[in-house]
Amino acid sequence: MIEENQIIEVFKQLNSSNLDYLLLRNIDQELPGKLKKGKDIDLLVRKSDFNQWLSFFNTLDFKVIQHPLRNDVFLYETDPFIFLLQNKSGIIVDFNFQLCVRSLDKGQWIPLDEKMQDSAWANKRFEKASDDFGYWTLSHNDEFITLVSRSIFDKKEFQKGYINRINELFPKINIEDVKQKMNLVFFKYTPFLLEQVASQEYDTILSNYLSFKDY
Repeated sequence: MIEENQIIEVFKQLNSSNLDYLLLRNIDQELPGKLKKGKDIDLLVRKSDFNQWLSFFNTLDFKVIQHPLRNDVFLYETDPFIFLLQNKSGIIVDFNFQLCVRSLDKGQWIPLDEKMQDSAWANKRFEKASDDFGYWTLSHNDEFITLVSRSIFDKKEFQKGYINRINELFPKINIEDVKQKMNLVFFKYTPFLLEQVASQEYDTILSNYLSFKDY
């Protein structure tokens, strides 16, 4: 495991950097005390701040390493994953410039709808996990949508950690806002998908979605 105090210190620096970031996921509350070495921290950042972020992490002794997915195919102006940043403690940071998922055909990376991209920043929230650890992250609505989308398109399954977090988020979401945004991703399957989440029928969501024809 990465030492908890090392994670806490990095996020203290992030929060005082005057640069915008969003932590995309904290599945199973890995941060700050349960992050395994080799597991990266996914941050959404603005592309216009990229050089400033490089300078910022350089002051924290992070070095550039090659991204394992750098040779993947990226469509519709999705910015490629070029490299990761890693420090001597083993903390790895992965920059994302868009909310994106894999396509179901050949696994190309594609961005979620522009409304989701805008909403991520417009509706961000600060999660204060403890007295000494907090971070900026997605709204409950946007986090819910991205976790469901990632489970279907990237993971092709609903893993236990994702299920637990989706179940935790479901009572907190604005269902009408979520429906409108999910319609841009799942179209006419959206109401069926939400019904399955509500009844926790996670084992059949992917197969039902793939066999759905009434678009």
